[in-house]
Amino acid sequence: MILDRVRGGLYGVAVGDAFGAALEFMSPKEIKLKHGRLKEIVGGGWLKLKPGDWTDDTEMTLAVAEGILAGPHDPVPYIGERFLEWLKTNPPDIGNTIKAAFVNYQRLKDWHKAAEAVHDGGMLTAGNGALMRTLPVALAYRDAADIYMMSMQIARMTHWDPEAGLTCFLYCLFARELLSGIGEKITAWKKVTGEFLKMVPERFSEIAQRVVQEKLKNIWEWPESRLNPGGYTVDTLACAVWCFLNQGNFEEALVCAVNLGGDADTVGAVTGGLAGVHWGFDNIPERWTAKLSPAQKSRLGRLAEAFKKIVVL
Repeated sequence: MILDRVRGGLYGVAVGDAFGAALEFMSPKEIKLKHGRLKEIVGGGWLKLKPGDWTDDTEMTLAVAEGILAGPHDPVPYIGERFLEWLKTNPPDIGNTIKAAFVNYQRLKDWHKAAEAVHDGGMLTAGNGALMRTLPVALAYRDAADIYMMSMQIARMTHWDPEAGLTCFLYCLFARELLSGIGEKITAWKKVTGEFLKMVPERFSEIAQRVVQEKLKNIWEWPESRLNPGGYTVDTLACAVWCFLNQGNFEEALVCAVNLGGDADTVGAVTGGLAGVHWGFDNIPERWTAKLSPAQKSRLGRLAEAFKKIVVL
């Protein structure tokens, strides 16, 4: 059961990313004209991907996962090593905030100073590039205080704005609750948002309250027209949580998420992480996982086995 949920989370990110990549930067109207309602992993998109290819969302998620496994008590240096290895592959889809943090790191040799310098330089650092890679924190840590600390530390390797780290923390608390097998999704979300507000330290409490009590208030009741699948971290979390709470299975949640368009690969990846830990790997459509290459499946499988050994519910 635990392996099924852990695999589900990791595969969910990868499948959601590969599924959404075909629709990135498209509007719902453009998607409808070209695909109707897309339900298959077709590749293409602005990156001209093969069906099943994933993007920076999955690459950075797996870097976080591998870094945590290498040094769970202080994962930042290990994650950073893997980020830099990935950078050597010349990825075509690296975000501006992340790229700027990487450049600063080469000079400063300190991830948090590098990200702070990006923020202080006037760049917007509340984008979703931290949220998209944060799921492994929920798989590795049980205690809410640890989840807070690791969510913030890993987010702030590139995204210094507190909202980026706080949305990662909220997402990981929710994923962790789902991993434990909670039945009713909206009940779980309500429980987790309360816990989130109690756990956030005083210096960030006003921001946290604004996120939960204003920007995400009663999200399960929103009309779809209120969703904005752009690059702002709170908007991405809103899209993912809304699709997850309002759909009845993994496939429906992912179809909902990616057909919003916009930053569809990231919305797909973030939704897939939640849906995967809740419904498990066995409920991911086989026709989607079949699009992944043997090498991709091997990497995901190895990580799932490694995390299964450290998950404590």
